[in-house]
Amino acid sequence: MTPSELTALLARANDRLRSALTGASSLVLLALLALVGSYGVHKIQPGLAKTVAVLAVLGVGLLILAYRFFRWQRDELYDDVVLHGFRHVHPQAVARRAAELVSRRQRRQIADTLDRFVAAAVENHPTPVPVHRGALIELRPQVAELSTILRTPEVELEPAGMVLLGRFISDGATSPLFKLNAHPTEVERELARISRVLNREREAA
Repeated sequence: MTPSELTALLARANDRLRSALTGASSLVLLALLALVGSYGVHKIQPGLAKTVAVLAVLGVGLLILAYRFFRWQRDELYDDVVLHGFRHVHPQAVARRAAELVSRRQRRQIADTLDRFVAAAVENHPTPVPVHRGALIELRPQVAELSTILRTPEVELEPAGMVLLGRFISDGATSPLFKLNAHPTEVERELARISRVLNREREAA
């Protein structure tokens, strides 16, 4: 994906977010006006006012869900920018996203997920989604090393590596972790690639 394509997609995502916020604000105002019109100035029948208010609140709930989905889509696009190194695309927003990716909270969350996957594979516990248990057991030392690095705040990590790692533990469509018929070497290669990108800056030094 080119920088211009990413810029266009981000503009569309931001438009959708603004539309969701505008729609939610309008529906909240509509609900308030209906209630005021009924119980304040008695210009609207109470039954009609309640119906309008309930429908408006339901609409707000749907728009909040839509807003969260569109924000997730935008974050995915920011991650693509980080991964490809197009830092001139929405530089301030991408810089904030990069800082979030390497934050202690994010590092801890991913480390916890890695540990849970390994524990489930070793102890044969159920997981929310099927994972390649054989590969996790075979590659337990590599996964444990990644988890340790994530939990060590003194170790600086590359945001692009965090993008790869986040997709490794969550992207069921592309991650070899969720391909049950894949050979463990596929998982091993992806872990090696993630480690290289995570440590790229330090290795270059």
